[in-house]
Amino acid sequence: MSKQADTDRTAQAMRADVVRVAGGRPCHWVAVHDIAERLGLDDQTSDAAVRRAIDQGWFVADGEPPHSVRLSVIAVAT
Repeated sequence: MSKQADTDRTAQAMRADVVRVAGGRPCHWVAVHDIAERLGLDDQTSDAAVRRAIDQGWFVADGEPPHSVRLSVIAVAT
């Protein structure tokens, strides 16, 4: 499996976690550290996956590097 495919899969898992935690509410901010902790991810893996989710339009981020994310208001096909 390629590194890109792993990042995509991790980004999807992070998105699913945010959907669950936020109850689908797009304005609910979730700490990246908390997501990574729940999913057992290291900092490098979670950073790459968050950036991928942002690029896909799934997340809106706060901070650089992103420390919190929320679901995008615009529905994006997966």
